[in-house]
Amino acid sequence: MSKIKVLHAIGGGEIGGAEELVLTLMKLLDREKYEPHLLCLCPGPFAELAREQGFSSETIAMRHRLDISAVAPVREYMRCNNIDIVHTHGVRANLVVRLAARKEGLPVVTTVHSILRYDYDSAFKAVFARFLTVITNKNTDKFIAISGAVEKDIKRMGVLPEKIEVIHNGLDIAKFSQPREAREVKRELGLHPDKPVVTVVARLHPVKGHEYFLHAARKVLDTGLEAQFLIIGEGISRKKLKKLIEKLKLDGAVRMPGYYSPIEDIYGVSDVVCVPSVMEGLGMVVLEAMYFGVPVVASNTGGIPEIIEDRVDGLLVPPRNSQSLAYAIMRVLVDTDLAGQLKKRGREKVRNFTLENMTRKVEKIYQDVRRET
Repeated sequence: MSKIKVLHAIGGGEIGGAEELVLTLMKLLDREKYEPHLLCLCPGPFAELAREQGFSSETIAMRHRLDISAVAPVREYMRCNNIDIVHTHGVRANLVVRLAARKEGLPVVTTVHSILRYDYDSAFKAVFARFLTVITNKNTDKFIAISGAVEKDIKRMGVLPEKIEVIHNGLDIAKFSQPREAREVKRELGLHPDKPVVTVVARLHPVKGHEYFLHAARKVLDTGLEAQFLIIGEGISRKKLKKLIEKLKLDGAVRMPGYYSPIEDIYGVSDVVCVPSVMEGLGMVVLEAMYFGVPVVASNTGGIPEIIEDRVDGLLVPPRNSQSLAYAIMRVLVDTDLAGQLKKRGREKVRNFTLENMTRKVEKIYQDVRRET
């Protein structure tokens, strides 16, 4: 029996959480039944990364967000590669690739990785992206929401409940190695060897709530509690955050080394991981921190409460509330019994979020949409 050819389509201009999930899913699909292909719509590193890992990968670059002329070459790609199922990720793929697939009579699955209105730095861009998504939603046979919060947002776009399935992302523990010796990593990062480290791992974007983290850092230090703060990631907010660090006189207490790999070294030096997001589709950093036994303090927003049970395996605080965030950080740093409980229960919670469960559920959707078309 010939393999079912699944085309994953995504912008691919950067390597973020959605791209990492796509690559992981391609790796774990049952290769006896499925042959994964990747199509990127922006020049960038992702297509080459997938190619290096042995996947069929192509870039058909859109000239701009509304470049419908890309539909024709995408259709040609689908025909030349005998694609059976199309799986889209993100606004660009939803606009162009869903339309191409519908014209080719192919079933379409769309994963929604986030709540769109929080993904952009202006209200206009967010509204426009949502509009482009809504007008092409009719071309999708089945939606995958990465959390219940994302599912609610899809429903608000007029999608029928029976067309949506919630599949939580699984954690790819195979990509991790053992963290290096903590003192060595701290020395490289310019951290004090003996002061506790409070960390945020996220792209530098307003939705990730770094400004509230910095205000919380100031409040923690003002109590006399010795701590140091680490921000891992890159993005559009770097200059703004640097200015805020200067304004709050945090220059000596905060380190911003940018993107860092291997990320397990960061968890290895962290005493608390904060996820101060304004909105979060699910929160893979929460799962990663739990896996490495780091207590988590996170915003009670989006899909995060679907992972964390407050005061059991993590602490939840209201989003945009630096005072509550500071208090929760201090509780974990001061109360060793609480910190120990959060570590233990967090490790237990991660077992519920496996990649194998995620992949088998996605494969079931592929089977369903093939039968229905």
